[in-house]
Amino acid sequence: MDWDGRAQTVLDLLCRMVPETLRPIAEAAAREESEMVAAERGAAEVGDADVIHGWIRVTPPEQRNSLVAIIENLGYDPAEFADQLEDAEEWNDEVDDDGRD
Repeated sequence: MDWDGRAQTVLDLLCRMVPETLRPIAEAAAREESEMVAAERGAAEVGDADVIHGWIRVTPPEQRNSLVAIIENLGYDPAEFADQLEDAEEWNDEVDDDGRD
């Protein structure tokens, strides 16, 4: 899927907040989730809001409150993402039958 320039910039900014050793994992997860968000809305290109939604989805619910200030610092209104920031249903931390995450 194509990414617009602003979407890639937002992803890069968000990934800079993650420790360098974990950054590739965080970027891959957020990239995949952002593309899923764009696909769900029927888009052929990932937009900047898709990236924020994707980042929220890969953030554990207990850490999502800290995203409010980050979203504001990126120049977005956190109210646009309030439902998702409060929704823990999308988070999947189930353990596989063999005991691994």
